[in-house]
Amino acid sequence: MVISAILSLIFGGALLFLLRYYSLRSANAESVAIERIAAFAAKGSGDVAAIGRGVAILPLIRCVVFVADRTTEESAELIRIIVKYYHLESYLIKRARKSGSNADKAYFLALLARLPLTANSTADFEVFLTDKRADVRFYALLCIFSADSTRAVATLSRRKERLSRTDVAEIMTVISRGLCPIPYTPLLISGNYNLSLLGITLVRRFGIRECESELMRFVSYGDKDLREDAIETLLSLGAAECEFETEKIHVV
Repeated sequence: MVISAILSLIFGGALLFLLRYYSLRSANAESVAIERIAAFAAKGSGDVAAIGRGVAILPLIRCVVFVADRTTEESAELIRIIVKYYHLESYLIKRARKSGSNADKAYFLALLARLPLTANSTADFEVFLTDKRADVRFYALLCIFSADSTRAVATLSRRKERLSRTDVAEIMTVISRGLCPIPYTPLLISGNYNLSLLGITLVRRFGIRECESELMRFVSYGDKDLREDAIETLLSLGAAECEFETEKIHVV
């Protein structure tokens, strides 16, 4: 009994040591990969073939996403070179298709959406737009936003379920990286809830003052939720006071 207990402790200690060792080794390799990716994205310097050395494919993807989230539009094309070289886009699409877990499927699509994607990949995401899980459907939509803004707007216009404020915030992260240029006026006059909400959010985020008349239209005649967003946006554009009179608002 005593010998068995001692052996169990020795084995358990050795196992913990090995787990800690390989965990630290993996973390160090990922840290080096992030440094290489950041250097390449900043200056296009370094050997792209060396970026993924010593790092498994999925941790490498997380490293690329980490850097992509913190880079400018100018760096997106350099990040795209890394994505293409390591076939990260096709890898994640295949993993999402073959995944037996809905949570994993949503995770792979979420990673994809944060990468600069190619426009011809949008068809690969359409199969996920009718998935039974809402998060899978949304991240498929977000992938299309990252790949092709024109097609994304058309896809969003056909979406039956309303976007949440969290959904819009995630779409804005793609737009704010400059990967998804979208004209805001067609969104505001579309008559579609989701497109209008995105348009109002765009105007507020980028401080576009030329849209006050369109925003006032939402205040006077729009959906209740859109009305609230329009009021918040008008105030953010510099309106000093809001005065309500018989269901109308005057911004001065």
